Amino acid sequence: MIQLAGVAKRFGDRTLFEGADWLITPTDRIGLVGANGSGKTTLLRMLAGLETPDAGSIVRAKGVTAGYLPQEGLELKGRTVFGECLAVFADLQALEQELEALRRRLAELDPGGEEYRTAAERLHRLEGEFRNRSGYALEAQVGAVLTGLGFAPRDWHRPTEEFSGGWQMRIALAKLLLERPNLLLLDEPTNHLDLEARNWLEEYLGGYPHAYVLVSHDRYFLDVTVAKTVEIWNRRLHFYAGNYSKYREQKQARLAQLEAAWRNQQERIAQLEAFINRFRYKASKARQVQSRIKELDKIERIEIPPEEKTIRFRFPQPKPSGRVVAEFRGVAKSYGAHRVFEGVNFLIERGERIALIGP
Repeated sequence: MIQLAGVAKRFGDRTLFEGADWLITPTDRIGLVGANGSGKTTLLRMLAGLETPDAGSIVRAKGVTAGYLPQEGLELKGRTVFGECLAVFADLQALEQELEALRRRLAELDPGGEEYRTAAERLHRLEGEFRNRSGYALEAQVGAVLTGLGFAPRDWHRPTEEFSGGWQMRIALAKLLLERPNLLLLDEPTNHLDLEARNWLEEYLGGYPHAYVLVSHDRYFLDVTVAKTVEIWNRRLHFYAGNYSKYREQKQARLAQLEAAWRNQQERIAQLEAFINRFRYKASKARQVQSRIKELDKIERIEIPPEEKTIRFRFPQPKPSGRVVAEFRGVAKSYGAHRVFEGVNFLIERGERIALIGP
């Protein structure tokens, strides 16, 4: 479907990745992982056709569509939430308008005339196409996706510009899911989702009919959504079968193999260099010395990449509190006429671990 051959990308004198060969097939479920700054977003944008490689080629099969969701930065305005989502079906809406126009025209034509027969045939053909493309279920599809992503029905007909950046990203995600491109490219799609919406997205992706590539720091999300993992590491693409947990296991095994191969190679290099230095000026050993110099020159040196940095932080230790840290009695909160909650009563005691959840 999409094939990368020898692809490289650089920013100034810094190489993100090079020599990238990758074939994405029509039903792949791929997690793209790597350290921050390794080039994951750049690679997604290249797959989407928004950036070009500095070397190599990207070949797409004819008719393949790609849809890309960035991490942030989208701003939607001018339509309601529902209208914005329906806009992805512009071609089907145009088809529906033509069907209505044909029906009105048929009502005015003579049923026995040639013009009536031609219009009726076209109406029959377009109705079949409209039905096959689920044209009669568009509003139901939009409603199901919006509900899954946490939009209450009362919000469907609000202007998109009334929503915060996080909710606007949800609208953009809804549009992509409704478009169903051949290759879905999602960059941190769970950043702006609550637990219920994330769980819904997991289920939705499980039934997605085409390929997708996900970038996410949520390892549990990757564990249940992907079947292959591609890592950008040491300026190369590395491929693993399985979800994120399987990838971690396989990577540790590969690192152990690489380190063992590096140690063996270092021992051989040391042996060759010791022989060369010892017998370099002995005529009786000249042929053997030259043979070992050639062997040394042909060795492809194994590189051990630097260890990945681990972020470590510590919260400052507060002064000891009393047994009751906070107590809420009859608490309420509103934004204008919108009542967020009321009658809230709860107690937080020292040492408790609390999760706050909700739509």
